[in-house]
Amino acid sequence: MTVGNGFLKEETFDKITDPLGVFGGKAGRWADPAGWIIKEPKKESAADRAARLEEERQAQIRKTQGEINAVFNDPRREGEIADFVDATRQFYRQGLDDQKGETDRDLKFAMQRAGLTGGSVQRDKNIDVAEQYARGLIDVNQKALGAGSALRAQDQEARARLIALATSGLDTTTAAQQSQAAMRSNLESQRTTSRFDAPAQAFGTFQQYLTRAQETADRRRANQDSGFGPYGSAMPYGG
Repeated sequence: MTVGNGFLKEETFDKITDPLGVFGGKAGRWADPAGWIIKEPKKESAADRAARLEEERQAQIRKTQGEINAVFNDPRREGEIADFVDATRQFYRQGLDDQKGETDRDLKFAMQRAGLTGGSVQRDKNIDVAEQYARGLIDVNQKALGAGSALRAQDQEARARLIALATSGLDTTTAAQQSQAAMRSNLESQRTTSRFDAPAQAFGTFQQYLTRAQETADRRRANQDSGFGPYGSAMPYGG
């Protein structure tokens, strides 16, 4: 470090201004109003060096962690999650609609076989189907939102893992790359999971009813074919 114009080393200036050592070699302390002395740099102690290196390390950790948070906090990620939730909801809704269509057809045929078309039984069953469908829509929405929450949770787990790695020397470039890779992997993982986690059969109770109706119709037909009445009694012979 230099003082003033800094043309002379401090010890050289002391020798020139106090060759006999009258001032104990300290003449330069008061005889340098113009600042011609070159101040000798202070040597860094081992403790100071350790403290400096630790501060540099902590600064790098903060920089890396900041880069990780910047990637995960990007508003575009929330947009990706919202798109994923919408797509999942549509996928589940399509499955529910397919179930309802099949149930409507089966119920219609069951009513025809039982001779109940247009009656109160059919109206009641149609109301039941509509109510089950409404409950199914609620379930679809909840499961889609749950898939989005699961994706956010995976992102937070990845963020925490990478932030911990930053304390082990992970650099900012690698941290950003791994953060982006983790988010892509999480999204693909949840897409796969959602395909195998679709809502269960929403019209299971109707399937049981339709099965019993089909069995009843089959028995009635078998009885008629064998000469018995619709309910198992022998048919009277004519003539």
